[in-house]
Amino acid sequence: AMTIFRFAVQENSRNKLNLVLVCLLPFPLLLIPANEMTLPFGINLYGMLIFYSGFLLSRPLVEDRMKGIIVRIASSPVSSLRYLGSHFAAYIILIGVQILLFSTGSLLVYRLDPAIYLRLVPLYLSFAVMSICFALAWNNLFRVFNLSFGIFSGIGSVMCLISGISLPLTLIPQSIQNYVMFLPTYWLPFGIQAIDSRRSSGLILAHTLLLAYAA
Repeated sequence: AMTIFRFAVQENSRNKLNLVLVCLLPFPLLLIPANEMTLPFGINLYGMLIFYSGFLLSRPLVEDRMKGIIVRIASSPVSSLRYLGSHFAAYIILIGVQILLFSTGSLLVYRLDPAIYLRLVPLYLSFAVMSICFALAWNNLFRVFNLSFGIFSGIGSVMCLISGISLPLTLIPQSIQNYVMFLPTYWLPFGIQAIDSRRSSGLILAHTLLLAYAA
């Protein structure tokens, strides 16, 4: 299992786009001006990067499925569950590195209360788990990754827009929120709002529903 895990990490690390995605792309979000009344909007917008990172990092596993490699693994000593679990762990580790880089940069730039990050980082991780599971489920509908990503790019952007990730949740009418709350992406900005207003029950609800969507 460790060999598969190491292979999955190395396979993604060799891809220059993934290195840019994990190590560099979070930082431009820190240039978004902070609002003294609420948490900086870059903290919300970063969720969109996690959502797309989960999709792009899962590409090797998706292509293995499309090539039938996972079917062949079923007849090998390595169980499908161990194979999938090792890949999943690798993707979570890589996004976890990205989350730590963004959170550290955010702490230095915005100078927020460090206690906020004790709640924010686990929320990002729950959202990352949901994002990877969503990507794997989505790709089951397609036979070609590029076609899958092309359609996902459009639909994912709309999901992030109407659920409060790329547009402040306060600007979305409550009548629309009553419907978009059924989207998994809604619960990241909901959780961030709960952190900002110190509502522990809202934060627990966000974690619960993100992980429920992942399941």
